Amino acid sequence: MKKGYFSVGTAALLSLGLFTSQTLAQDFCNASHSGTSVKETVNKTGTIGNVGYELWGEKGDQSATFYSDGSMYCEFNGNKDYLCRSGMSYDCTQTYDQLGHLYADFSVKISGTSNINYSYIGIYGWTRDPLIEWYIVDSWGSQYRPGDWVGEQKIGRMTIDGAEYDVYKNHRRAFSIDGDDKDFDQFFSIRVNQRNCGTIDITAHFDAWASKGLKLGKMYEAKILGEAGNNDGPNATGKFDFNYAKVYVDNSGTPKSSASTNPTSSASTPTSSAAAQTAVGTLPGKIEFEDYQNKDGDFTNGGTYLGDIEPGNWAEYTVNVTYTGTYTFELSAARGDDQNRTTSIDLVVDGTNVGTISDILTDGWDDYKSFTGVTTSLSAGTHTLRVEFTGGYVNVDNITFTEKDVDKGSKYEPPASIRNVHLSLNSDKDLQVFDMQGRNLGRLSVAAGASLQDALFARFHKPGVYLVKQGSKMTRVRVTR
Repeated sequence: MKKGYFSVGTAALLSLGLFTSQTLAQDFCNASHSGTSVKETVNKTGTIGNVGYELWGEKGDQSATFYSDGSMYCEFNGNKDYLCRSGMSYDCTQTYDQLGHLYADFSVKISGTSNINYSYIGIYGWTRDPLIEWYIVDSWGSQYRPGDWVGEQKIGRMTIDGAEYDVYKNHRRAFSIDGDDKDFDQFFSIRVNQRNCGTIDITAHFDAWASKGLKLGKMYEAKILGEAGNNDGPNATGKFDFNYAKVYVDNSGTPKSSASTNPTSSASTPTSSAAAQTAVGTLPGKIEFEDYQNKDGDFTNGGTYLGDIEPGNWAEYTVNVTYTGTYTFELSAARGDDQNRTTSIDLVVDGTNVGTISDILTDGWDDYKSFTGVTTSLSAGTHTLRVEFTGGYVNVDNITFTEKDVDKGSKYEPPASIRNVHLSLNSDKDLQVFDMQGRNLGRLSVAAGASLQDALFARFHKPGVYLVKQGSKMTRVRVTR
């Protein structure tokens, strides 16, 4: 993977006490490119306005359009390695803490991807004295999340800026900002739950790395990055449309989560209260598939079910596991097939397969039946449940977990869930509304005594689950039509 010599260029869910002012202040997830632009079709570095950029590709065809507002549209076809980046350049005279508190806002639309076996989307840069190449990865264009192969040393799973990241250190001798055949270290933060829009607290990552002995030098750059490639040959293809991209300094003193300065390294113990408060389900209990927080695939969210699910799609949910032990699960699913072919689904918790549902077949796509299985042992606490649709096409409604063999002495009591916060509508209210990915949908005025569900549907014209905030109170509201 080429790392260029001229490298110029809220948490996923809302949670009480950890929701940054940057996200509240603007809704950039659906922004449009603006300002002057330049399209590059060959490897090149440059500037537009006060924004530095780079396009680089190895083999294949590549292009990128860079805008003076920092956004960029990146496209590649048949490449071995491709990258585009845009952001801030520095003169290597100051460390990150001397520059001020660094943030990045980004939104990316990923489409047309194929044959990608590694990809990094997030923030990227270099430092000198020492020479360090660093990544903060919030998303990826590959089918699978970047894993332990990115680094020789796994520092641990750390809660940074209100979300969980796996942190790695790697040593390389390769091309660098100081020329070819140089020794340098790489630092990686890889987000556990992928997101394609949000605010990244860059300084929080740097502080967390420093607490583990990963110290940066003087800043050379901080860029929003889109990179993808295929180590097996020049055939990676795709489009990364960064409709919003901005790296900036904000010294207003926005509070960081305690996890930013006191990172943990255990994925098996209960995570931060932020994660617990944004959990969409509890074991034992029922999880509605349409309440997913992250996904991969263009399947249909019907408000009460997921449909048009293709092989390889997945959906993720934050869940609170009450007791350590095994659980029986019951899936409500439908699959019609005139050749009587079955399909299967895997349940993956924190990256480990804990159960498989096989032989799913019913008498039609609307004929939902129950399919059961038993998990391996789960630890009490807050975890990420990924449902991987590994076989053929399928429709799913919900999955219910019941206790099988659990340790009642291990009971986990999460902080009060935001679902239990009640918003009184005995007077007119002016509310903020967000989706389950933390995107700001806008404001909603509700008259006293009105139905909040009816008001949400009238305003946004879509069934689903919304997060509604009034002052310091927040609640989750399901809208069905």
